[in-house]
Amino acid sequence: MIRTALLLVILTLSSLTSGLHFYLRDGEQQCFLEELPKGFLVTGHYKTEEWREAEKLYIENPGITVGMTADDNEALHRVMNQKGGHQGKFSFTAGKSGEHTICFQAHGAKAGGWMSSSVVKFTLDIGIGEADDGGRGAIEKIKDIAAKIQVLNDQLEEIKVEQNYQRERELEFDSATSSIKRRVIYWAFVQLTIVAAVCYWQLRHLRRFFEAKKLV
Repeated sequence: MIRTALLLVILTLSSLTSGLHFYLRDGEQQCFLEELPKGFLVTGHYKTEEWREAEKLYIENPGITVGMTADDNEALHRVMNQKGGHQGKFSFTAGKSGEHTICFQAHGAKAGGWMSSSVVKFTLDIGIGEADDGGRGAIEKIKDIAAKIQVLNDQLEEIKVEQNYQRERELEFDSATSSIKRRVIYWAFVQLTIVAAVCYWQLRHLRRFFEAKKLV
């Protein structure tokens, strides 16, 4: 006889990770109800251990196989039907919003000649993440990063143009400064020449004046 246990989980966050464990006998099935939004990705990891009476503990039995199913209760559609070993992973995407029944069933607890009561400890971690958008979210993020990089490149180009302009202005200023210095020196030399010529002319005129008056 298959025993079915139902657990209703209402999602209040965009992502949820839950860990739990339960016990099954060989052939028994345990199910959980998950209220899932449309397109949300459900992933999980499971591990089974069989009770070994001789050692009084749970030990992994590679002979155990696990069947996993997930059904959309609203659309009456099975969205997952997987089989795995004594431990493994599973995943499916909710096709529509609403309740989904996720079931697990263990077989082969008596495989390998184990002396046990066929009680299997089932450890389960379920992760319910963001909507599976087919990679569009990652593409949008890449586009956003590329746009930001382009903005940075444009800003760098503007900085380079500004630096080049400032260099040109500095060169023009240096050229103008050098030209002004040359002109200052030139006009200073001309002024000194004129002053020297005037002084020479005045001294010569005074000498001739004194010689005409016979003062020297």
